[in-house]
Amino acid sequence: MKRREKLFRDPVHNVIHFDMDDEVDRMLFSLIDTDVVQRLRRVCQLGLAGFVYHGAEHSRFGHSLGTQHVACRIFDSACPSGDPFERAVTRAAALLHDVGHAAFSHAFESGISSICRFDHEAMTCAHIMREDGEVFHILHDFDPRMPECVVQCIAQETHAWYHPIISSQLDADRMDYILRDGYMTGIKNYLFDIERILEMLDCDCDGIIVGYRAIHAVETYLISRYHMYSQVYHHKTVRGAEKLLEAIFRRVADLAASGDSSVFEVGRMGMLFKDIVSNRRVDPKLCLSVHDAHAWAAIDLWKDSKDRILSELASQLLSRQFFKTFEIPDVYLPVLRAHWSSLEDVLRARGYDPRYYLALDTTVNRAFAPYTPERAPLLPFVEVQHTGHVNADIRIRQPSGEVVSIQDASPIVDMLTRINTQVARLCVPAAVRDEVYAALKAMRIPV
Repeated sequence: MKRREKLFRDPVHNVIHFDMDDEVDRMLFSLIDTDVVQRLRRVCQLGLAGFVYHGAEHSRFGHSLGTQHVACRIFDSACPSGDPFERAVTRAAALLHDVGHAAFSHAFESGISSICRFDHEAMTCAHIMREDGEVFHILHDFDPRMPECVVQCIAQETHAWYHPIISSQLDADRMDYILRDGYMTGIKNYLFDIERILEMLDCDCDGIIVGYRAIHAVETYLISRYHMYSQVYHHKTVRGAEKLLEAIFRRVADLAASGDSSVFEVGRMGMLFKDIVSNRRVDPKLCLSVHDAHAWAAIDLWKDSKDRILSELASQLLSRQFFKTFEIPDVYLPVLRAHWSSLEDVLRARGYDPRYYLALDTTVNRAFAPYTPERAPLLPFVEVQHTGHVNADIRIRQPSGEVVSIQDASPIVDMLTRINTQVARLCVPAAVRDEVYAALKAMRIPV
């Protein structure tokens, strides 16, 4: 008797389905039912961006389902008669690629940067390879090669043609999050013709190839991504909120270093933070026991802290009283740094400790550049088989059959390679905005 299909109604892809008569789909659905994947329902896809775009309350769970769906379509289009095992690895890697995200996603990574380095992809791989975990057992039971192959796919540590489907300049992750985040934030210039791109794919031993008839769709995809970073991911208020969160975490770490253990008495987030401060690293198992609700509960309790600075910072985040920003032109950054101590004096005069209330935030938005990810630092079990990176460029098959980099095939993309937008913003409390403005004018910095 035929098993029923499992269907997910998706706002971007309409219907995502799993055929329970298919062993790969059953394996994937078992992964969906694990605690580690279900936890992603409680991790917001855009971190603190919901304070700016109130519709952006979607989760990493939906994005993970969407990425698996797009990855499957890319594989089938590029290589219709592809190896079934490689197809299964690709789909599993796409589904699991974000399980290592901590509460607050990327905001957490920047928030603890003063304590230790956190890499969510490395955390993902470390969790997949935990032999006592559900994910490892499901993958291993399907095929003993599966856990390590999925990790290699996510970490991009081997030269396999299908790995760029998961991580490259034109991958399933980016295609899904541009469409999903754009739709949920209400940004109108996020759309690109994903169907045209998916129709025109091919592959060789070096990765994905796009047919020249889809070059305009790829150009629009790159421009859409550039706009999403400018308007959403690097929005000045979002960045101000993240700097405020970073200040909260820094204050907690400083109080702990001074012997105040009360800052850890805030539930699971406190347990995680105590471990991070003590060991200067993030424990995978402990990290994945914490989600956004635990983090917000901790901040709500820190709001009632006896420490004035911690209480004030937490209260400001909860009440959306974020740092105000001044955009500093690049040529004036040396002047700003040379007079940094005078800005610190301005804040001290108003009773603010500049260690927590003064920050310089710098973002870089490159419209297009060859993709060169860092090596995941927690993967000693993966043997590096090559020194370069597969499919660093988006490659186009010309009418002649020649395969070239997209910047050689498209004058628009060639122009995009020269767009490198760096924005530096000085972040300060709203209460001292006027004094800081006067100080910047005295330095002859135009703001």
